[in-house]
Amino acid sequence: MSTYRSGKRVLIAVFVVLLVAGGAWASGKIEPTIPGLLVETSWLESRLDHDNLVIIDTGRSVDDYNAGHIPGAVYLGRSDYYGEVGGIPGMFTGVDEVTDALREAGVNDDSVVVVYDPGHGLWATRLFWTLELLGHTRVAVLNGGNGKWVAEGNPVSTVAGRNRRGDFDPEYRPELVVGGADISGNLENFTVVDCRSPAEYEGTDVRAARGGHIPGAINVNWVLNNSGGDVTTFLPVTALADFYDSTIGTSDETVVVTHCQTGVRGAHTYFVLRLLGYEEVALYDASWVEWGNSELFPVVN
Repeated sequence: MSTYRSGKRVLIAVFVVLLVAGGAWASGKIEPTIPGLLVETSWLESRLDHDNLVIIDTGRSVDDYNAGHIPGAVYLGRSDYYGEVGGIPGMFTGVDEVTDALREAGVNDDSVVVVYDPGHGLWATRLFWTLELLGHTRVAVLNGGNGKWVAEGNPVSTVAGRNRRGDFDPEYRPELVVGGADISGNLENFTVVDCRSPAEYEGTDVRAARGGHIPGAINVNWVLNNSGGDVTTFLPVTALADFYDSTIGTSDETVVVTHCQTGVRGAHTYFVLRLLGYEEVALYDASWVEWGNSELFPVVN
């Protein structure tokens, strides 16, 4: 797996991509690569009118969306991509169902998709993982989401975003999602990152039939990915890189699997690892709601 090891080399590469993408947008051309996995509000504000850009507002209520959103943004509810499957809540709801919702949001195969939520990044990153799972590679998360956008005084709109049906054709990537049986039978092949709170990990905060954690799992609370303060953003990439390289290592021999209770906090850390250049990373979608409720899987507490 390729991690953020060298620091400067990766930052330079990202900077070059941003410059090229910015130049292509300014000239009115369609840039074939996404402008980085994490984009800033200033970058988005200067590109709101680009025809190939689809901005998705998610993780907020439709009332909040209607009261004010980024101009041109379309609304996608959580239930459009996250729900109960096989009796397990909080799952990816299926290729056909989610693809149809994305098409209704106007997503095409060549669209550049920017997703945002209230600001913590939980739902934006869950949708990011969903789009990657369906093979859409031109997707980015807006750093700070709606909270940062509004705090900076950027324009908001009460007019629903354009809703021309798109033609997105998914290419499902099964390697980005794992199940409990996959992990249980091959623990040595995975580096499991438990994104829940320390109390959940230790088994003192029990949210399933059993408390505790997957044997060998490393506890990295998802909140450590974010800044504090009134406006929440992701920590600088250099700080995240130093933290994760020292916490979970840089081994090329295992797949890093993130999980939480229902795959939302886990998606947040999945995104951060992707941002840092980890290539062999997947989400345990069913997470603790499956593992903690099944006697088939071992638990440590």
